[in-house]
Amino acid sequence: MKLIFLHGAPASGKYTIAKELEAKIGCGVFHNHLTMDVAKQFFEFGTKYFWELVKELRYSCIKLASKHSSKTVVYTSCYSHPEDLEFFELLENMILQEGGQLLPIYLSCDFEELERRVNNLSRIEMGKITTIEGLRKSLSRWNCIPIPRDNCLVILTDKKTPSQCSQEIIDKLYLTA
Repeated sequence: MKLIFLHGAPASGKYTIAKELEAKIGCGVFHNHLTMDVAKQFFEFGTKYFWELVKELRYSCIKLASKHSSKTVVYTSCYSHPEDLEFFELLENMILQEGGQLLPIYLSCDFEELERRVNNLSRIEMGKITTIEGLRKSLSRWNCIPIPRDNCLVILTDKKTPSQCSQEIIDKLYLTA
């Protein structure tokens, strides 16, 4: 299995670029809201048990896929350092033990562009953060930085289209359909 760990701040383009990659190379997309949508059916958003279920679902999916899939999958995350490092390392070790690859990619975007994007219709439809106030609050709580790995690619998304960003990822990682 090849897991592309696409991470960055809210509105940096994770889901949109993941969908572009899916269209170009036929990979799977495991975006972070899939598990949150499930957890919301059982627990109030943000509670201890909500996050416990989210992590368990993500872990279980990647564990099974790392053992039995050879597919390339894009995993999106609002990784916050250092609190999310332990979970990242858990996924990393699991994938590497099974002979797979984990490819971290950080999407960098300036704050003004994040503010411009945050209330896009697609974000509203998916139940994501959709206000500048919500964005600022999240960014004050989360330390959205590149994962501390030598192989972590940084893609600047604020001056490029999602198609250009996805093509840059394809080219730098030598991905094919």
